[in-house]
Amino acid sequence: MKLKIITGLSGSGKTTALRAYEDMGYYAMDNSPAYLVEKFIELNETQENPIDKMAVVIDFRSHNIDSNMYKSFKSLKEKNSDTEIIYIYCSDSMILKRYNELRRPHPLGEFGNISDGIKKEKNLLKAITKISDKFIDTSNYTAKELKKVIEDSLEKKDSMIVNLLSFGYKNGISEDFDYVFDMRFLPNPYYIKDLKALNGTDKKLKKYLDQFDILDQFENDVYKIISYLIPEFKNQGKNTITIAFGCTGGKHRSVYMTERMYKRLKSEDYIVIKKHRDKEKW
Repeated sequence: MKLKIITGLSGSGKTTALRAYEDMGYYAMDNSPAYLVEKFIELNETQENPIDKMAVVIDFRSHNIDSNMYKSFKSLKEKNSDTEIIYIYCSDSMILKRYNELRRPHPLGEFGNISDGIKKEKNLLKAITKISDKFIDTSNYTAKELKKVIEDSLEKKDSMIVNLLSFGYKNGISEDFDYVFDMRFLPNPYYIKDLKALNGTDKKLKKYLDQFDILDQFENDVYKIISYLIPEFKNQGKNTITIAFGCTGGKHRSVYMTERMYKRLKSEDYIVIKKHRDKEKW
């Protein structure tokens, strides 16, 4: 059986990931202890028409009835060879934001305290990270973008996630950027009357920026850097890299370059996600 075990931090998007697998034809189960999944697999093998692919969320909620989740996860991987553990997480600040928006207490926090709950949950799941096969940081993902990562992970040979992101310096640099390329070496379309109101996805703006010969070499150099860095990230046990392109307002030059690099990389075997961080401010 093709088995996807979804685990990780509360508020990071495990349910969204499970629904994505369900939409792709996986039998989906939420909040099921590992030993019950083992029993299910054994029972399934005796059926006339067995289920051939299943996705299941197993997280801290199983701890009360399974005190050694690490051992149980290892046992599942040993008994079902086609098992992949997917650890989903995001930044503490994003988890805080999501819980506050939902006005919900953290289930592990003392008196519902979110920060306390995050700390306890990380400690509880620490051992699981050592045997996880894939890590997905959802800090900058919408539900739709996370679903795309899950879908692409089944089609792409390489599990590396390349995040391409545009941003405006006037709105700040995020701490989760791995590498930043400054696009302010190009003239600012903001000061050109016919281009000011456009954004980097517009054909007219693209035609204007395409005239600068340096961009062809710049694109090739960035592509080489990404290709060079990815194996090194893998050697460090990481499967995500975030490449950010910045300009003054995050509307013209950075958006243009993000779109251009996405077009260059999307045919590769990487999982490529593009995002324009400051789009709401356009």
